[in-house]
Amino acid sequence: MDDTRPKPFVFVLMPFSEDFGDVYELGIKAACAAAGAYCERVDEQMFDESILQRVYNQISKADIIVADMTGRNANVFYETGYAHALNKRVILLTQKNSDIPFDLQHYPHIIYGAKITTLRTGLEKKILWCIENPKESLASADMTLTFCSNGQPIGDGRLVEGRRSRHTVYVQLDIHNPSPRIMPLDAIGLSLITPRHIVLDRAFPHIGTCAHLPDGRRITNLQVPHAIFPEGWESIKVAFKDQQRENGALSFPLTVRVFTPLGHTDFEATVTAPREDDLP
Repeated sequence: MDDTRPKPFVFVLMPFSEDFGDVYELGIKAACAAAGAYCERVDEQMFDESILQRVYNQISKADIIVADMTGRNANVFYETGYAHALNKRVILLTQKNSDIPFDLQHYPHIIYGAKITTLRTGLEKKILWCIENPKESLASADMTLTFCSNGQPIGDGRLVEGRRSRHTVYVQLDIHNPSPRIMPLDAIGLSLITPRHIVLDRAFPHIGTCAHLPDGRRITNLQVPHAIFPEGWESIKVAFKDQQRENGALSFPLTVRVFTPLGHTDFEATVTAPREDDLP
């Protein structure tokens, strides 16, 4: 028997430029359809009132709001603020970090770059969660953390410099909770993914179980013992051992993976360490 219940309505706030045509049609619209919702932009609708009044009307009626911050469009910023004031469920998107305004930096964003598949996959998960959990706040599942090492952000393949002693590299991982709420770390999962020949020293605290991914890499769970307060930090020291015992400078890819009820987010980096002879 066909389900005759109305589909959840997703109202989309984004620039109307032709540059966003594929983002909307192949990314946002496709994600909504796959999750069992339907979406519209105001420029697709017919109405008699002013466009601003129509936007107000559609934001208030929508089950979910999707807002693309790319390009720092003033109208999108204003409309997103209105949606937040109504306590609507707002899913934020952007092509690059630099377009996230200061007042929204503590909100999770789907950062999709030029990859529409990244946008579609991430957005489908969030919309589906909202549909399946109609009475829960999106903030309870859409949790965000940021990571640094030596004062430098981790992500986008950035270099992380470690201290080396023989075949072991020591790295301090600094975890930041940028949100205005307490981050209960028992509600998320935190793991490090390394090549097969790089293992974490289990003598260090916070090191949990290890498994092998289908591609051969290792995934090691981390255990952070307590919550991180709003705007707070937590530091974890880890030691990587090179089982190949290379003699030269050591370099290997590292992925910090965060698991939430909405799926996982990866922060890619490259750990580098000098030859032992080069250490001061």
